Amino acid sequence: MSTYLLPDQNGCHHGASINAQNDIQTDEQHMINNLLATLPKAKAWRSEHVFLYKGFWLSSEVIKGLLLIHKHFTPQPTDIFLAAFMKCGTTWLKALMFATANRHRYKLSGHPLLRTGPQSAFPFIDTHIFLDYPATNFDNLPVPRLFATHFAHGLLPTSITSTCKFVYVCRDPKDALVSKWHFLSKLRSKELPPLPFDEAYELFCNGVSEYGPFWDHVLGYWKASQVHVVREY
Repeated sequence: MSTYLLPDQNGCHHGASINAQNDIQTDEQHMINNLLATLPKAKAWRSEHVFLYKGFWLSSEVIKGLLLIHKHFTPQPTDIFLAAFMKCGTTWLKALMFATANRHRYKLSGHPLLRTGPQSAFPFIDTHIFLDYPATNFDNLPVPRLFATHFAHGLLPTSITSTCKFVYVCRDPKDALVSKWHFLSKLRSKELPPLPFDEAYELFCNGVSEYGPFWDHVLGYWKASQVHVVREY
């Protein structure tokens, strides 16, 4: 279930969990299934397979989410996205971004981050679309709207990348690898055998992990930062 803070309402939004397979319109689901059938696949860390889509390895659920974002999400020029490869340490930055953007709304004694963790500071858009489908119901968020994503820069719609602001977090790949392996090992299906670290290491070095390859992810945002330079004085 996806939960995020609603600053103007002094409360939280609780997404209602749905079965994405059943709730996505039939024609869209048919299109997604046909697409997955054509994509190269490899061993995944959490589920059985990841699929190579436009140069990046993604789970089937994440690909569905990306396609729905392209179709349904309407960005605003004031939107701010916190982007990072998986397990690159965005938790505290979420808290800092939320506190900064909403510093005029709260006194310290009643700040929502005192009772709600940073992970719930704002929506993780990659999966939120499965909870409040379609992904258009963000009118309850005040300006600037804050979102988190693991998607590579080149995978997001140009309507987002050309108009919205981005904060990108990079981490030493060795640390990201170890953290990601521990995290996804806990989430890995019990019906699948454990993924040994040695095998995860080889997969990671070959670029095969959820949202990988790592360096392509990093360089995509780096190159975009060189093209869209914003200086504020």
